[in-house]
Amino acid sequence: MSKEIVSKSRRVTSVVIGVITMIVLIALLAVLVVLPGSKQWVDAVAATDDAIDQTVSPTQTEAYCPAPMGLADTGSYGDSAFQATTGNLSTQARYAAFDSVYSATVSAFGDDSADNITLKDADPTDNDAVKTGAQSIDNGSRLLDTRMLQAAEGTGTVASIASWADDGDLKGVSASSCETTALSQSFLLSGTATGTTQQLIIANPSTKPTTVEIKIWGSKQSGEMALSTQSSLAIPASGENALDLAAAAPNQQGLYVTVSSKETPIAAVVRTVSMNGLTSKGSDFALPLHDASNASVATSIAKGDAVDAYLYAASATGVTLSWITEHGLVQAKDATLQANRVTVVDLGEAPEDALGVMSTAEDDVAFSVKASQSGDDDQADFALINAAAPASFTGLAIPDDVDATVSLANSSNQSRKATLHAYDADGKATASKEVEIDANAAMTIDIKDLSKDNDQAVLLMLEDQSQQIGWGVRLTHANLGDDKVAGLASLGATPLMPATTHVWARSNPSIVH
Repeated sequence: MSKEIVSKSRRVTSVVIGVITMIVLIALLAVLVVLPGSKQWVDAVAATDDAIDQTVSPTQTEAYCPAPMGLADTGSYGDSAFQATTGNLSTQARYAAFDSVYSATVSAFGDDSADNITLKDADPTDNDAVKTGAQSIDNGSRLLDTRMLQAAEGTGTVASIASWADDGDLKGVSASSCETTALSQSFLLSGTATGTTQQLIIANPSTKPTTVEIKIWGSKQSGEMALSTQSSLAIPASGENALDLAAAAPNQQGLYVTVSSKETPIAAVVRTVSMNGLTSKGSDFALPLHDASNASVATSIAKGDAVDAYLYAASATGVTLSWITEHGLVQAKDATLQANRVTVVDLGEAPEDALGVMSTAEDDVAFSVKASQSGDDDQADFALINAAAPASFTGLAIPDDVDATVSLANSSNQSRKATLHAYDADGKATASKEVEIDANAAMTIDIKDLSKDNDQAVLLMLEDQSQQIGWGVRLTHANLGDDKVAGLASLGATPLMPATTHVWARSNPSIVH
């Protein structure tokens, strides 16, 4: 055979082999595209398809302390005798950090470089002491930044402010706890009749602006109201904004309001001021509600208070309102609630032994009360009191220059025990008192009974493993206007419990290396 014939034969063979190889490679590529990959190449999130639930608790929190009580309209126009004025308003604030808090700093809101206070332990060798701080405030709100070694029961910060005046248009006493930020908050408010302003103040401490959605339910009809103003509000980063609820939903006996932020946690309070012409009828801060319940109690009521109850439920239900006393419940009134509508019940004057109001219902109900007192010349003042939130550990800080009475109520059907710890302005322990409260009963303790020698108790923590005792303090101011000016406010206890968030993980074969 010639060399030319052999060469041609080899070229034909090479072409055939090349064609066959190409066909095989194309077929293998098609198989890889169609068939799923091997599990050994997949990043397995979990051993099974069942979701893994992990509870996470942050070790850093932020709490918003509102500016001193003020007027929505302070314009200087017309005759000076008829201009609105805050008068001789004074405001004090107190802050406290319990247990495993390694850093707690208070700064002017929106400006963390000015007017800072770092909470300090006056005696680091005292294991029972707490970190404290206090200041007088002329204007502006504050932000309390807390960093904890661990998120645990009994660890956290509490803070509050109190304002008072016996001259001007804000006669009386007002008080507010400092509120931890959250994505959503709700309020149950008194009415928006002529002469009353309800100023919703929303703060955004984050570096990212947000828009909040505002929804309101009133007392005249069921269902969400169509507002006379905008239903959303833009809150700048590290800033505040306000909405006049009385303008948004006028002439209602009561309001249920929700505030929701999609992007960042916010804090909110409602500044309520009531006037009758030129006569001051009181002022106070309305604070966010705790979870609705079928059995809840509002404390800090005393003989002679004019009391109104405010109730809201998502479904129609019957409610029984009772005075809670040292010896049990005394029924006051029954009410039938319509779904998604605020109901206001006038309970009249609190009887001699009343220490609070208890609400019992078939379904969960949001509940708050307004307690009012009258002074001379038709002046009056009121306290807005939310239903308490019992927890294993709760705390409270009492500002300087106000008088306080501790009020505790057991909303369960059996006797409960708890321990009340008290500390002075330096954070040193002054008393540790075990209390036992009968079923559906209440008790009061004068703050002087928790003090030691000349060390006045101003910080309180309740250890209640039953989680059934709600409590707070009733605030007054001695000799306000030579006892001619009524002054009344209250502070509810703040839970010292870890905030928890649930995170779920589930295996996903689509996640590959």
